[in-house]
Amino acid sequence: MLFFGANDACLPGSSTGQHVPINRYIQNLKALLAHSSVKEHEPRLILVTPPPVDEYQLEKAGLECGNPEMQRTAEHTKKYADACRMVGAEFGLAVVDLWSIFMAKTGWKHGKPLTGSKSVERSKVLGTLLSDGKSRVLRSNIRLIEGLQGYILTRMATSFSLKLP
Repeated sequence: MLFFGANDACLPGSSTGQHVPINRYIQNLKALLAHSSVKEHEPRLILVTPPPVDEYQLEKAGLECGNPEMQRTAEHTKKYADACRMVGAEFGLAVVDLWSIFMAKTGWKHGKPLTGSKSVERSKVLGTLLSDGKSRVLRSNIRLIEGLQGYILTRMATSFSLKLP
């Protein structure tokens, strides 16, 4: 399971120093998946998109830490989730779309302003899935497990063989 993009999606110039430009993020993910040592072992890889962020929680957490600058936005993070899905499709890999799973829980619909953005009313549902605006809580880890379970049961279970004594 490869879960990259949440930290990469920090805004350019943010004090975290973790920002990776979207094109570089895509290149890095592709390079990792195409690396000879990965291909040699033929692993059953699953990509996991970064979850959405809650700008309201992020702002509050930043102020509490003495850092008033916004380090992530809902819109910017969505680009990384979209890129992860795109790379997964290109490589024929399963993708647990944590971003979409969370957004569906909030009732967000495509074409509408992003839940988690300060341009819309704060989502209490998203607030229950994220502890500080970006980190998952137990409830959201359950959503991740549910996404993985569906893939494992439908696509991976038939390809495993048990070798019992």
